[in-house]
Amino acid sequence: MVQFIHPEVGINIAIFSVFFAILSTELMAASAIVFSYKESEKKVFKYLVPIWEITGTFLVFYVVNLEALIPSALPLVAYSFISYILVFLILYVLRNASIISAEFIWKGAVINRRWLYTLYAVITFILGAMVLVIYTAILSGHGLNYSAMSFNILKFAEFLPDDGFIVGSAILLFGLASVYYGLDVNGYLSLVVTAAGMIIGGVSFLFLGDMNNPYVLVIPAVITILIPILWMYRPTKKLVENKLVFQGLMSISVFFLAYSQYPYLLGKSLNLLTLLNNNAMQTQIFYTTIVGGIILLVLTYLFFDVYFKKGERGVSAPSESAD
Repeated sequence: MVQFIHPEVGINIAIFSVFFAILSTELMAASAIVFSYKESEKKVFKYLVPIWEITGTFLVFYVVNLEALIPSALPLVAYSFISYILVFLILYVLRNASIISAEFIWKGAVINRRWLYTLYAVITFILGAMVLVIYTAILSGHGLNYSAMSFNILKFAEFLPDDGFIVGSAILLFGLASVYYGLDVNGYLSLVVTAAGMIIGGVSFLFLGDMNNPYVLVIPAVITILIPILWMYRPTKKLVENKLVFQGLMSISVFFLAYSQYPYLLGKSLNLLTLLNNNAMQTQIFYTTIVGGIILLVLTYLFFDVYFKKGERGVSAPSESAD
């Protein structure tokens, strides 16, 4: 029997889902840059700035909402992953510097645009892996000591489903990159890679914790495999290549993936509902989040729409020869 979700927790998961969906498209961009740089110049670069800016906005929005809803959550993450967070912040600054330099600052013969974008892509891979490690550890509980607020990466890695979920997610996003950015890749290859990633990541996810709402996993499974299938056919190809449609589908998938384990964390050893603030601040942040979320979604749509229409008119980043 599916358990109905707490409304305020549901909104928080929804915010995280949008954030993770946008972050996923940035990881897809990184894979395209590394493996198909020339094509990325025409099809990927023009979307990097809006994705990069909106990702940070939704991350802040999520963290603020999480702090009001579950005040103990951020100290748990901060203390348990302190060394990883410090590395994350250093790499995050370096990543921002590389894309800003690549887009807006003069480059020389040695530090050229391709070098900077490749650096951006590699760092993005590392940051994405770190986010997945934290998310996976909170779900499975392996390596994460809740009472001591500590994290042991070796104990985490020893649990194979942890590794499988991260590897499977990476493969899945690699397969979907061609769909999101409309790359010149055989449709069957995209389908096979996506399916392989979904199988590895999906099977691993089933072992991360005791599923409380397993039936809802049908929704992300169907959506994930349907995207590359629709991309293979001309009548539906443009539909799934639409950036807002794609991100909407990804957000729905992530939401129900998280919902499948609700309300438990740490391998069903911790009930999320016991951590709720349950005071006047929580009620106020609930209404504030609804209003702020609507405004943010509208502004995000308008911001993306400007860039997407610009891309459709053929406005893209300058080529390497312009440096």
